[in-house]
Amino acid sequence: KGSTVMQQEMTKLDNHFRDMVSVSGNQIVTTSLKVAKFFGKRHSHVIRAIESMGCPDNFASAHFWAHEEIKQAGAVKRASKFYSMTKDGFMLLVMGFTGTKAMALKIAYINAFNWMADQLTGRRNELMNQHNEACLEFRMERGVASLAGRTLNRWKSKKPILDERITSIEKQMQIPLLLC
Repeated sequence: KGSTVMQQEMTKLDNHFRDMVSVSGNQIVTTSLKVAKFFGKRHSHVIRAIESMGCPDNFASAHFWAHEEIKQAGAVKRASKFYSMTKDGFMLLVMGFTGTKAMALKIAYINAFNWMADQLTGRRNELMNQHNEACLEFRMERGVASLAGRTLNRWKSKKPILDERITSIEKQMQIPLLLC
């Protein structure tokens, strides 16, 4: 029964989480703001979790990017920090989140990232097929045009010879009439 409830929760979340990922450059990403919202955590706690993971700098720089946005709080403007992250960064971050809701959300996030990758791959494959079809049609039409050009040149040289031959045969076919 517990797995059925989790499956229903994942199905509801799958479609919703597709909005949670986006493409930046050539990577599929999400943000710490989205993670906080959908895991029901304070954003400051998510930021602290990212910054205290202790992962190597080369991994962190490849999968997490800090940003600042200016927020208006009444008459005061203040800078607010958030992170963009890849699927791998996301997975590293949320591995420590626990509970049934967290498990359903992790799986839905994975499905959202995979859905976006499938969309990109499908579009690329569709364009590749269209490109291949257009190239094939181009080559075939170029071959037809080339053949037509060669055939037209051949016709230009043969036409006068055939015209003369036909005229000669037609003259020979005429029955001479004797007029007295």
